[in-house]
Amino acid sequence: MSDSAAPLLELRKISKNFPGTRALDCVELSVFPGEVVTLLGENGAGKSTLMKILSGVWPEGSFEGQIFIQGKSVRFRDTRDAHGAGVAMIHQELSVFPELTVAEHLELDQLPRWIDWKGLYTRTQSFLDSIGLELSAHDKVGGLSIGGRQLVEIARALYRNAQILVFDEPTSALTESEVRKLYEIINKLRKEGHGIIYITHRMDEVFELSDRMVVLRDGKNAGEILRCENGTVKSRKEIEPKIITWMVGREIQDIYPIKNKKIGAQLCRVQGLTLRSPRGKTLVHKLDFELREGEILGFGGLLGAGRSETFEALFGIFHPSGPRGRGFNKQGNLWIRNKRQDLKTPTDSIRAEMAFVSEDRKGNGLVLNQSIQKNLTLPLLSKPSVFPSNPICQGSWLTSFVNPVQSAKETQRWVKEFKIKISDIEQPVSELSGGNQQKVVLAKWLLTNPEILFLDEPTRGIDVGSKSEIYQWIQRLASQGMGILLASSEMPELLGLCHRIIVLREGKMTSELVSQNTSQEEMMRAAAL
Repeated sequence: MSDSAAPLLELRKISKNFPGTRALDCVELSVFPGEVVTLLGENGAGKSTLMKILSGVWPEGSFEGQIFIQGKSVRFRDTRDAHGAGVAMIHQELSVFPELTVAEHLELDQLPRWIDWKGLYTRTQSFLDSIGLELSAHDKVGGLSIGGRQLVEIARALYRNAQILVFDEPTSALTESEVRKLYEIINKLRKEGHGIIYITHRMDEVFELSDRMVVLRDGKNAGEILRCENGTVKSRKEIEPKIITWMVGREIQDIYPIKNKKIGAQLCRVQGLTLRSPRGKTLVHKLDFELREGEILGFGGLLGAGRSETFEALFGIFHPSGPRGRGFNKQGNLWIRNKRQDLKTPTDSIRAEMAFVSEDRKGNGLVLNQSIQKNLTLPLLSKPSVFPSNPICQGSWLTSFVNPVQSAKETQRWVKEFKIKISDIEQPVSELSGGNQQKVVLAKWLLTNPEILFLDEPTRGIDVGSKSEIYQWIQRLASQGMGILLASSEMPELLGLCHRIIVLREGKMTSELVSQNTSQEEMMRAAAL
């Protein structure tokens, strides 16, 4: 990026109102040729709204302000206009058609009525080779990995001659090797003069890629900083505290709270847990461990290591006689307070004082078109009684009968406890930010007064402020005697929260580590070697 270069993109005084909310207030953002700008902010800060305006989802007339591309004012009636102006967005949740080939995806909006199939595959393969992507034009997109599908979306954007690319949390479901490949592609695009906006909550990515960091808070510009200024590269230690303060409006001295030190009696024990898929693939292999009262037990490992499968098998999701477990072969034993359990369904697990915060909060954790109130009370329908044994849950219902007045009261109480930002308890949960959605998921399970809590990637896609609040809650629950099983792909999170960490590789335990005596390097060796 040249200091004298003109901006490739300028967003000037962009404002956007929703009923009762000013989502954006005179926001400004510029991107220069060959520059990677990381766009940061808490969930609900306005990042997605701003990018929807840039990509044509919110058309002209629905917002105030101006968009300039290469110094020329542009107006977008829809996403097609944005594509025509050279803007492309690679979404976190990829929009692909599994049965189409890579070639068909590249020319999806350009295919004529009569198709020269040989010509289509020849020119698209030539293009893929020219930009260095290891893809075959003949491959079905549904057969590719998540990383491969993402490469198709990037290729499609470049095939349309996009000069401005927006990446929205692109690494959330990628393996380590796929992440490195993505970084290589972004660096190549930077050298070729493309302008890139990169949205992420992961600080490692910020300092890996950024030329400039721009922070939004409450729909306004909160601050921005250059990584390199006057030939001097600024250190992470110098920059990170400023970014966090801009994002949350306050300093977070230590994002991880002090760990609970009151570890009690054995709460549960797992022996010989094994899970095989209908095709005979071993997903979990002879896993043994125990969990004690007040303990946070972490599960680490690379993508595909078997963390989620372990949790789902224990919670009754993958049981041979259950609807989702048919065809699976599950073996092993589970004891809770020295009593052997045979949990065939999640309903059985809820009745056994267990709760499960799923990795996929939108797909498995919430009913998105239903209200906050209905989502919060849903698990109680599976439980015959809810006893206020946990101090944090005192005042909860004594039966699963859903009384509308009591339901509203409980919902308002938990909204206040978790500081969930809402307009009304009847608001659809789909309208909440990711961090607030995750708080709803956690609150709904705490209403059931669990003794054992499964947390699978509890802070994925959540801003640093919401992370800090959820971390405080996790330690608070542990201090009251709850046993917590926590799976995470973020090693600092496991080290910062957990007492012990079980590292998995291909469904097998490779190591059991005491967090205070462990480094990230040791965890990575156990996970990958």
